[in-house]
Amino acid sequence: MIRKRNIYSKGITKNFRVSRSKVDLFMKCKRCFWLDRVKGLALISPPSFTLNNAVDSLLKNEFDYYRNKKEKHPIFIENNLNYIPFSHDSLEIWRENFKGLEFYDHELGLTFTGALDDIWINLDSNKLIVVDYKATSKKGQIEISDEGWWPAYKRQIDFYNYLLLKNNFEVDDVGYFLYANGKKEGSFNSRLNFDIDLIEYSHDTSWIPKTLKELSSTLDNEEMPDFSRKCDHCSYYEDRQLSYRRLNYGQNLDLFD
Repeated sequence: MIRKRNIYSKGITKNFRVSRSKVDLFMKCKRCFWLDRVKGLALISPPSFTLNNAVDSLLKNEFDYYRNKKEKHPIFIENNLNYIPFSHDSLEIWRENFKGLEFYDHELGLTFTGALDDIWINLDSNKLIVVDYKATSKKGQIEISDEGWWPAYKRQIDFYNYLLLKNNFEVDDVGYFLYANGKKEGSFNSRLNFDIDLIEYSHDTSWIPKTLKELSSTLDNEEMPDFSRKCDHCSYYEDRQLSYRRLNYGQNLDLFD
């Protein structure tokens, strides 16, 4: 189904909003990004992870309790961190999907946005710390890596720090993933228990300005970018097209060259 709203048109659209997730889509596949933002052909959305969303909400409630009291959360004391949850009048807006923390890039004429989970403040330096909540259920301790979902998770914290910097906040050198890992031992008894892992990450925003310029050029491109074999959606579409051609035209595929 073709979307009619939030479509970019070169020379017409002003102050077009691009979310952090769409920046990540651009990095994964320029063609899917272009089809989504320029033609309104969005990818099929996966089902919502409602249990993860519940954990996210409960963690926000928990840290808000200490935020309102301006006290350290026990996890800060446990890890010898001189932090407290950061208070700001716009925090709820920054957390809200489809709003979030935003930055208007005058050079590109685009507004970049991101909905954060939480921000802490380092009381030793008065610098802000980006925190992203994650939930899973797997054996062993959660460890950061360069595989699986981790590259996208890292870019997420990178981008939030970039938005804070562009809003003239000072940020700490590190951010954190706060991982809730559901335990599978024992009985359910209407209760799911978690181990909480606090994973430090030294963020890197150096890749972002160049990427955003490339993203802007892609929006202005009148021709659809080439598909990528690294993209599951593009590969599936191309394979389906090839199967259709072979089914209807046999091996005489030079008709399409």
